[in-house]
Amino acid sequence: MTRQPKDSRWGRSTLGVAALALGLLIAPGAFALPSRGQPLPEFSARDLTSGSHASKELKGRPTLLVVITDKDAGDKMRGWFDAADKHMEDSVHRQSIITLKLPFFVSEGSARGKAKGQVPQTYWKDTWLDKNGGMAKALGIDTSDTPYVLALDAQGRVVASVHANADSPEARTIWSALSK
Repeated sequence: MTRQPKDSRWGRSTLGVAALALGLLIAPGAFALPSRGQPLPEFSARDLTSGSHASKELKGRPTLLVVITDKDAGDKMRGWFDAADKHMEDSVHRQSIITLKLPFFVSEGSARGKAKGQVPQTYWKDTWLDKNGGMAKALGIDTSDTPYVLALDAQGRVVASVHANADSPEARTIWSALSK
């Protein structure tokens, strides 16, 4: 049996750490929101009335897309829609996504029912929900109590994106992208 020199063990552990760091960098959530000019990734979900939808439906008109990944971020999402009334034309579509990572014992129906209690009925079909984080994974975002917001053009391409609250300076990026 041959012994490995100490330096080779150090080299292997350094490589192991480097591989772990690389793995963390390419893990879901390590990537940012889709950047300017990119199409919205493909995903599907059900709205609060259980209607089935796909991201390709967001083509055809400019859209404000507000995404929350935390069950307690509803007020911050509403803040974006309240501010939108002051900063955008009514012709800009308003779409909300609630993408959570809930325990297996919480049914999607239960989550949908809870969301219905916080979303005005007028917007139930424009509020898509998934309880397994599938839309968050498709968008490359992680759990946060701060909303992720995208401005989409009529072709479904991202024209601006931020991870911020509606009253933050970063919000100007969204308002200027959707006021053109």
